[in-house]
Amino acid sequence: MEDAYRKSMEGNGEKKPNQGCDGVEKGTKMQGRRGGGGADKKVLTLEQVSQLFSMPIKQAARELNVGLTVLKKQCRKLGFQRWPYRKVKSLETLINNVQELGKDTEKVDGHMTRAVVVMLEQTKKMIEERPAMVLDDNTKVLRQACFKENFKRKKLIGHGPCSGMTLLSDVDH
Repeated sequence: MEDAYRKSMEGNGEKKPNQGCDGVEKGTKMQGRRGGGGADKKVLTLEQVSQLFSMPIKQAARELNVGLTVLKKQCRKLGFQRWPYRKVKSLETLINNVQELGKDTEKVDGHMTRAVVVMLEQTKKMIEERPAMVLDDNTKVLRQACFKENFKRKKLIGHGPCSGMTLLSDVDH
């Protein structure tokens, strides 16, 4: 009698007692499903990842063809907690600023500018090798000096915060 009941249950599309809502037996892993934890997990090396430090982490995950969470977990396994894109971008901007500001003083201290640029490029390479590295104080001071200098230049040119505004005292009532 039970055999007849079981066969009738299989034939009419009803769920078996240990089936999930999608008709798949509970406890079996399906390919292509989230949380499957298959053997096809991608292991990333520092060399693969470090080539992409100059782009945001979402874009890097797309380039590596992995999910954002997978990339973050692999980065933690490789020994760094934060994606160094902003640090690398800051150094690239600092190198450009030093070169730009160095053009003005090239005759006076041109060799000094070149030495600073070389030092910054070495720091950038070291970050690509060891992303958890902290910038030294000299680099931070130089970055702050470049920010100040650029701000002064913009203010002199007229791109400051009040450049397009007229003062109330200048307006005739």
